[in-house]
Amino acid sequence: MKQLLLLWGCLLITPMLSAQEFPIQKLSFKKSLKMADYLYSIGSFYNAVQYYKATLEKQPNNAYVINRIAESEFKMRDYKQSEDWYKKLVDLNDPLYPKAPYYYGLSLMYNGKYQDAKKVFDILAKEYKGPESQTIKKQAKTLSKSCDFAMQKLQKPDTVKVTHIGPTVNNPYTDFAPVPLGDTALLFASLKSDSIILLDDMKKNNKYAQFYVSGVSGNHKIGWSYDKAQPLRWAPWNDNNVHVGNGRFSPDRKRFYFTKCEMMKDTIKMVCSIYVSEFKDGKWSNPERLDENINMPGTNNTHPTVGLVPKQGEVLYWVSNRPNGEGGTDIWFAVRDKSGKFGNPQNCGRKINTIGNEATPFYHDASQTLYFSSDGMVGMGGMDVFKVKGSQKRWETVYNLGYPINSSVDDMYFVLDDNGYTGYLVSNRPGTISVKSETCCDDIWRVEFPRKIYYAVRGNVYDQETREVIPGAKVMLIDEKNLQVGSAISKKDTLYFFNLKPRQAYSLKSTAEGYFTGSASFVVLEKDENDTLRVDLFMKRIPKTAIRIQNIYYGFDSANLRPESKVGLDSLYQILIDNPQIKVEISSHTDSKGNDAYNMRLSQRRAESVVKYLAEKGIPMERMVAKGYGETRPIAPNTFPDGRDNPEGRQLNRRTEFRVIGIIPNVELIYESGNPNYNPDAVDTYEEQQQLEEE
Repeated sequence: MKQLLLLWGCLLITPMLSAQEFPIQKLSFKKSLKMADYLYSIGSFYNAVQYYKATLEKQPNNAYVINRIAESEFKMRDYKQSEDWYKKLVDLNDPLYPKAPYYYGLSLMYNGKYQDAKKVFDILAKEYKGPESQTIKKQAKTLSKSCDFAMQKLQKPDTVKVTHIGPTVNNPYTDFAPVPLGDTALLFASLKSDSIILLDDMKKNNKYAQFYVSGVSGNHKIGWSYDKAQPLRWAPWNDNNVHVGNGRFSPDRKRFYFTKCEMMKDTIKMVCSIYVSEFKDGKWSNPERLDENINMPGTNNTHPTVGLVPKQGEVLYWVSNRPNGEGGTDIWFAVRDKSGKFGNPQNCGRKINTIGNEATPFYHDASQTLYFSSDGMVGMGGMDVFKVKGSQKRWETVYNLGYPINSSVDDMYFVLDDNGYTGYLVSNRPGTISVKSETCCDDIWRVEFPRKIYYAVRGNVYDQETREVIPGAKVMLIDEKNLQVGSAISKKDTLYFFNLKPRQAYSLKSTAEGYFTGSASFVVLEKDENDTLRVDLFMKRIPKTAIRIQNIYYGFDSANLRPESKVGLDSLYQILIDNPQIKVEISSHTDSKGNDAYNMRLSQRRAESVVKYLAEKGIPMERMVAKGYGETRPIAPNTFPDGRDNPEGRQLNRRTEFRVIGIIPNVELIYESGNPNYNPDAVDTYEEQQQLEEE
C-alpha cells in the first residue's frame, strides 16, 4: 500500500549503517545484498539504495537489484531516478519483472512526460500478459486516459493561482494537513528537520511530526505573508512520543479531530488512530482515542473531517484500510448521534472509492461538497484532488480540479478558507524545499481561485404619497446603451432583484396603471466584496388636474419660445417618452393685461409652439392637444383688492401646463432588449445572493 498516512518514512536512515563507519564497498555481494534487502524490508529505502548500488557494481546487469533500486527510488518519490532505473530494467527484458514497463510508465507520467507515458500504457493495455493481467490492463487504460486529460489541462490551465508559501512554514522534510484559523493564522503539522533523520535519533530525541501555528497577514491583492511557525501551545494535541497530524475541527468548532501514529518496533511502519479533543470551560481537553467502532483493531484510521448534513447532524469522514473496501485506502463515514457516539462505519461507495487509494477528505459545509484525493481515477498523475457534491452514500458527479491545482505528482490535503475562494494544498511538485529529490517531500501551497464578486440591485415600488407597495408594477433595468437587460414584477413581500456589472451606469423604470412611470439611476462601483444596492422606485399617481411646467419663457408679446424654456420642455418630453400610453393637453395662460380676445389668440399660439417643439423631437401629434385659455383660468389675483397691480400674481398666471386627458390602450413603455451576459454563475434572486454572501 502506498504510504498515505504520513509521507516521510522512506527518508529515514539507520545510523548504525552509516557508510563512514561501515564501508559498503568492502562487503561481499552476498552480504551487501542481504543488508540491502533487510533495509528494504523495514522501509529504510534511502539506506537500501546505497547497498543495492554497491552490489550492482559487482553484478552490473542484475535485474533483481536494478528492480529493487527502481522500487526504492519510486517509493522515495524520486521519479527522475526511478525513470532511469526502470528504463534499465525494461531494456533487460527480464521475464521475472513483467510489471517493469508499468512502473516505467508511471515514472514518466510523474515526471510530466505524458506523451511518452501514454505510449507505454497503450502497449500495456493491449499486450500485457503478466500477473494480475486484467487489473494491469484496466489500470493502463485509465492511465492512458489520464495522460490525455493531463495534456489537455496543460494546454488550457484553469485560472487558479497556486503559490508556495515559503520557508517560514515549510521545511526540507514534510509539512502537511493545513487548517486555516480564520484569516489570521494557519495550523498545520510538520516533521521539521534540515537533513535526513536518523531512525534512532527520531526515537531518542523525539523527532516526530507535531502541530505548529503560523501567523498570517495580507490579502488577495498584495499577497500573504507567514510568520515563522511555532509549536502549538494553546491546546494539548502534540505528543512527543508519536507522530500527530491530519487535524480538522467540527462545524461548531467545539471538537478537534486528529490522528496519532505510533511507529512499530524496529521499523518505520506506523499504526494510526483518530483522537478527539473537546473545548470545555474555555480550554481544550486532553485528546481521547475514538472507540474501536472507528479505530478498528488491526487497521489504520486517519484523515478525519466532519460535515454537517441538514436534518441529520454531524458526519465523520475518514480514511481507513479496513476490510470490505473498494481497494487500497477508502473514505468511510459514520453519523454522530445526539449523545456524541458514532454509528456503524459505512463505505462512501464506488463513486468516490476506487481500487486505488483515496485520502485527505475535506468537507465544505456551505456547498455540501466533499474534496478528496485519489490515485485511482483519471487525473494528472499521482494523487489528484477531486470534488463531489453530496453526503454519505449519495453523491453527484465527481470532478477533477484540474491543473494547476493538480500536478504530475501527489496533490493532497486540499482545504478552503471560510471565504470559499482561497485555501491550501499539500504537494510534492517541483518547487518544494527538499532534503533529497525535487519531488520527495511535501510542502504547503496557497490556492487562490478567481474572485467571483457579485453585484446586484434590489428594491420595491412604492406609491409616492402613501409609501405603500404598488403590487404588479413592472420594473425594467436599463443599461448604458439604453437597452433593457432585466425585467421583474413588483410584489408586496418580495423585492425585485437584478444582477449587475461593475463600472457601469444603470437606470430603473417602473410602470403601473394609473401612475406616471417611476425612474431612478445609479452607478455600480467596483468593490472587493459582493455588493447589493438597495434602490426603491416611487411612482406618482396621474392627477386629474393640470401640472405646471416650470420656467417656460416667450418673447415679449410673442409665441416664440426663448432658449431657456427648452430645459423645462425637455422634462415634459421625457415624461411623454417614459409614459407612451398617455395623451395630454398642453395649455397656455396669460394674465389679465390686454383684451380677452388678444390674450386668447396669444395663449393658443404659445400652446401650439410647445406642441410643435415636442413634435419636432419625435412626440406624435395625436398624443398632444394645444389649448389656449387666455386669462380665463387665473390661479392667482392679477390685482390686489384695492385695485393696485399684483406683479407676483400676474407672473403665476402667465404659465404653461399639461394634464393627462386620455390613455391610449395597449401601449406600454418598451425598450430594445439587451443581454447583460456578464457572469454565467450569477445568482437569480436576493435570497440566493444572501446565501452566497453567507458562504
